[in-house]
Amino acid sequence: MHREPRTGFAYCDQPLAYAPGSSPFHIKGEFYRQITEALGHYDKKSGGALLPRLERQGLRDFATQPFLASALYDVLPMPRIVMVLAELLGRDVHELTSRMGKAAVEGQMKGVYGRMLAAVTPENFCQRFEQVIKLFYDFGPVSVEPAERGASLVRRGVPLCIAEWWSLVTVPFVEMPLTAAGARDVSLEWRIEPTGVEQGVKVGDVHWDIRWTTG
Repeated sequence: MHREPRTGFAYCDQPLAYAPGSSPFHIKGEFYRQITEALGHYDKKSGGALLPRLERQGLRDFATQPFLASALYDVLPMPRIVMVLAELLGRDVHELTSRMGKAAVEGQMKGVYGRMLAAVTPENFCQRFEQVIKLFYDFGPVSVEPAERGASLVRRGVPLCIAEWWSLVTVPFVEMPLTAAGARDVSLEWRIEPTGVEQGVKVGDVHWDIRWTTG
């Protein structure tokens, strides 16, 4: 049965609580550097159709600025930028995000963060993966605990408007390092629980149930 492509993320049906670039929730610029490369590619491929779409959403100036890999930038616009790109391409935004996450971790594993990601194993996942999240974001405390055949992760105080995007784009950061370290059948399920408002933004806790086999 044919399914229409999903065009948006959960909790992204309202305007951003902050103007792009001004929220207190940040991500490393490396992620924006990767997405701006994609934006430039598809803008050319579409004959210049992408940038006007970003302009209409109030995202163009932010999305096309020079980004420094190690600097921190407002993360709230990220899902909206991906939504604009998915709409232009006629792609399912969830599938596009998963693919972008896979490309991101492939690049990171070959780059400056490769050693850190390669150090994530089934045996030390609970200790190491928290460090991975802290490296890329400056908000949302993470706790990871052992569970039967895997681990349970909770990230608290995540803006709801990025929670679904964050889960989708981060799954490959779990799957690929664990698989490279010998884990098999890595799977992840998540749920989002709204908890209130922090710094003017609706937030919630993101719960992950991660499973794998070894041996």
